[in-house]
Amino acid sequence: MLGLQHVRITPSMLKLACAVDEFKGAWTALENHTTSLQILGDVSNFGRNLKEIAGAWQNKVIDEEMVCKLHGLFSGSKKTSSYRSGPHTLNIYQNDALVGVLETATPEEVRALMPRLIHWVTEALEKGEIHPLFVIAIFTAVFLQLCPFEKGNQKLARILAVLLLLKSHYSYAPFSLLDQIFSEKGEAYFNSLKHTQETLAAGRVDWDVWIGFFLEILCDQKNVLQGRLEKGRPEIANMPSLSTKVLRLFDKHERMSMKEIERLTRGKRSTLKLRLGELVDEGYLVRHGKARATWYSRV
Repeated sequence: MLGLQHVRITPSMLKLACAVDEFKGAWTALENHTTSLQILGDVSNFGRNLKEIAGAWQNKVIDEEMVCKLHGLFSGSKKTSSYRSGPHTLNIYQNDALVGVLETATPEEVRALMPRLIHWVTEALEKGEIHPLFVIAIFTAVFLQLCPFEKGNQKLARILAVLLLLKSHYSYAPFSLLDQIFSEKGEAYFNSLKHTQETLAAGRVDWDVWIGFFLEILCDQKNVLQGRLEKGRPEIANMPSLSTKVLRLFDKHERMSMKEIERLTRGKRSTLKLRLGELVDEGYLVRHGKARATWYSRV
């Protein structure tokens, strides 16, 4: 069905995937630090809201019922959607200009292939034999080829991509929408999907173009967030993980001694002294008292 034997991991793909994974680790260190996420402003608020919605589904097994419920939720009907019963075309725009139209699966193919696609993506993410970014890329392309609903398929595809990223621990995913990025790259979006569709129809699918495009989209997504972090306060984006761990403690504690910080972070005392000094100098924490009576609080 998917022709995974034809997937080639090129150096450029590997470079893009590594860049996304590197940001994933940096974001995880920052995620619970309120000060850093406040830099994102409205994007942060929207991200939290979307994450709350998607989070309710994050730990559930993906099945057809979930996909139909999500479509109903995000299409505004609030009812579980049903698969379409008629033909459908996929119209792709660059900003507001139509750049291309693609044929999609028949209703009969939708009903036959959607269960197989959903079973595959669930199993592939659980087994972990294929990098999750490649799995999510392939799932998205096939979902768009099927376009199972009368409308809202592209929006749902992007929402499902965010959900799958969350399930794969890319927790930054809801904080930068994919919609605008896809819209700005409409021509490349259309051409990569068309190439995949044509090679699939020819019996030897070539995933390289689509996967490369999708990884570029994910890099653009993380670059938006990286840029916002660095524009606000560059040192936050590059803050050592021990520093962010220390700052998280002050989300629950108004004041803390060196001994308490050492116990809870399990960091080396010499390194902690260095990191605490940096946090004080950079204006994140205030030092009170002297010697053994020293304690810290958030600004």
